[in-house]
Formats: sequence, structure tokens, C-alpha cells
Amino acid sequence: MSKYLMPGTWSVMALIDYLEQLESRRQGRRLLAELDETQLRDIGLNRADADIEAQKLPWVA
Repeated sequence: MSKYLMPGTWSVMALIDYLEQLESRRQGRRLLAELDETQLRDIGLNRADADIEAQKLPWVA
């Protein structure tokens, strides 16, 4: 059974986990948007790809 379907406190914990994942994505994408061209090249991205990723909503994986 998925932890998101469990009754009681487990579902509350699953919601907290999910919200933490959303915040982590949001922060990561914000940081990605702040990288310069050299840093992006070091991780194998170009500005266009970084901008596309950075503009995604947090609930989009």
C-alpha cells in the first residue's frame, strides 16, 4: 500500500514528505537559474535547458 494512502498519521507524514519534495525542487530550480554559463557547462547544460527546467512548477518532476 502506498504511504500516501495510509490512514492516520502516516498520511500526514506523507503530506509533509511531499511538501518537502516540492520545496526542494523549488530551491534547486532557483539555484539552477542563478548559475552562470561556465557552471552550466560544467554540469552539461546550456542556458536554454536550464531556463526550461527552472521555469517548471514544483509539482512537475
